[in-house]
Amino acid sequence: MAKIYSRVTKINNVVGRSDYISNPDRQEFLKLTGKSRDFEWKEYADFEKANQKSQEKNNEARELVIALPNEMSENFNDEILESFSHDLAKELLGKNRDYEFALHFNQAQTNFHMHLLFSERERITERKPKVYKRDMWFDKTTNRMAKAQAENAERRHKKGDVMTDKEGNIRYEDTPFTKKDKTFTERSWIKSHQETIQNVLAEYHYVLDVFDSKHEIAQKKLYKGASTEYLEYAQHWNQTAHQANKTLNKERSTLVEEYKVLKPLMNEYKLFYGKEKEMEQAELNLNIYKHNGYAGNRWNVFKRTKYFLMHYEEDRVNVKLYKEVRNKIFRSVFSKDEFDTPTYYFEQLVQKIKEFPERVKQVKDTLMNRYGTVERYKEYQQEQTRKERAIERKEAIEREKRERKQPTFKIEDIKKERTNSQEKKPQPKRNRGLSR
Repeated sequence: MAKIYSRVTKINNVVGRSDYISNPDRQEFLKLTGKSRDFEWKEYADFEKANQKSQEKNNEARELVIALPNEMSENFNDEILESFSHDLAKELLGKNRDYEFALHFNQAQTNFHMHLLFSERERITERKPKVYKRDMWFDKTTNRMAKAQAENAERRHKKGDVMTDKEGNIRYEDTPFTKKDKTFTERSWIKSHQETIQNVLAEYHYVLDVFDSKHEIAQKKLYKGASTEYLEYAQHWNQTAHQANKTLNKERSTLVEEYKVLKPLMNEYKLFYGKEKEMEQAELNLNIYKHNGYAGNRWNVFKRTKYFLMHYEEDRVNVKLYKEVRNKIFRSVFSKDEFDTPTYYFEQLVQKIKEFPERVKQVKDTLMNRYGTVERYKEYQQEQTRKERAIERKEAIEREKRERKQPTFKIEDIKKERTNSQEKKPQPKRNRGLSR
């Protein structure tokens, strides 16, 4: 099943980025563009520059790139695509945030995706009165600001009181935007926003899985304008990661499926969970009692009578039930070669599921060590080339040895020998005129 892919990046030049994603002259396969309302990104850019407090440029916006099913571009007309884009943006960002989206294909027309450009700030639609951020103390005599501990100090404004001018008119905030919402920098949003994408796509009848970093290996981004070396490396990594994910998903699905089969049976088995040795002893006791001696054990009359009165019935019922449930579990397990006891088998199964993220990490580390960077991929290619040449040299040597063992014939000699064999030998003449 296709996976949901999304990537969030910081934007320091929102005006330029907006032009890049929505300009038909800069995008060859632009499908659709749109905005939350009629606004200009220059307002946000100017505000961030005016409120810059260090040499490092403020973030002017963020961009979310979302991979979409390629079929959407064909199955939906522009009206439905526009409705989907606005629905998705509002679910992800809220209703009072400015955003811009652009839907288009990559150059190879193999990847339909959305660029969603948005501000971390919300536009203030209603004027808010200014309030005091702390208590304001003044000297009674001089009317100047003073410290709270001063002798003549009095508090004239409390923290949170609305500010007014000299005429008593309320003073309002001049800033057009709110503070930046820190939600978009939190790790929890990275996961929750992909689930939101999944839900909105499902409303439009596209069911996709969310990428799970614990159980899958991520693929490399095929950046536009990337070097040929990087693209070759990334394509090789993606092919290898895809095959590894396919194998890992199959393993994990098998484990989870078996867990779902065994869990209800283990609920039936809970009376005997971890008590297999006790059940074996109970079965042995029943056999000793039944055969009046079994497996080297023999009880006297007193011991047999005591067992019959105190444990016989309980052991008989428990052993019968234990065998039935155990056999039912045994018939349900996938790997009978690993079966020892139901308790051991089920605990091992649960442990494998818990440790599966570590298994994924081991596979990923193996791939990283082998060709996890462009440089390592080059070394891997060179090593593969050396191995191929070594195999070719070995095959050539073996071929030469075989040819030396075989007799060599010249074509001229074979033809000459064949011609001579076909010629008739001269017969001796007989003297028919003479008699004995």
